[in-house]
Amino acid sequence: MIASTSSSRRRQFLTRERVVAAGRRVAESEGVDGLTIRRVAAELGAAPMAIYRHVKDKQELILALLDDVAKGLPPLPADEGTPQERLIAAFAGLDAYLAGHVWVVEILRQGEWFAPRATAMFTWALDRFRDLGLDDHRATDAYLQLWWYVLGHLSYLPGATPERRAARERLLESAAVDPERIRRVVRAFDHEAAFLSGLRTLIDALAGHGRD
Repeated sequence: MIASTSSSRRRQFLTRERVVAAGRRVAESEGVDGLTIRRVAAELGAAPMAIYRHVKDKQELILALLDDVAKGLPPLPADEGTPQERLIAAFAGLDAYLAGHVWVVEILRQGEWFAPRATAMFTWALDRFRDLGLDDHRATDAYLQLWWYVLGHLSYLPGATPERRAARERLLESAAVDPERIRRVVRAFDHEAAFLSGLRTLIDALAGHGRD
């Protein structure tokens, strides 16, 4: 009787919000490959069937996780500065935010996922490109090119950790190059500064399409 009451209380307090929060904890600690309904159930101390009362499958859970992450996206720049400056600030902010949620990149790289809340960023960017004179088709192309650029940078980040850099330096020991020269270049390289420089260059080039 006591066990039955305990189980009933657990089902009563199991909500979609708790399921999503548990899914995020699993994804952040174990990556997307470790995200399963069974694993989320274990995180909550519940039976897998109880999870299905709140999300119908793993796909719905992933979509809910993406939307939950999108809630924390930084606010879009106010109406100050040129459209280029505002686009640079917006996409740099997006990159910095998602860098703290690298597991999301694993999902987004598949190309078929999106967070409904993130559509605000898309429509805002289209409006900025229209301000620069691009038509809808070119504005959409411009947005996608910027998104792919950000996604490429985020995909590189796991390889930019000190451990990975140290491993690459060890490989240089046996390479048929001057390892000390390569090390000096690598140590002086600021990949965040390079990212921002590339972002500016890309946005300036895309803005030029509106003057064609």
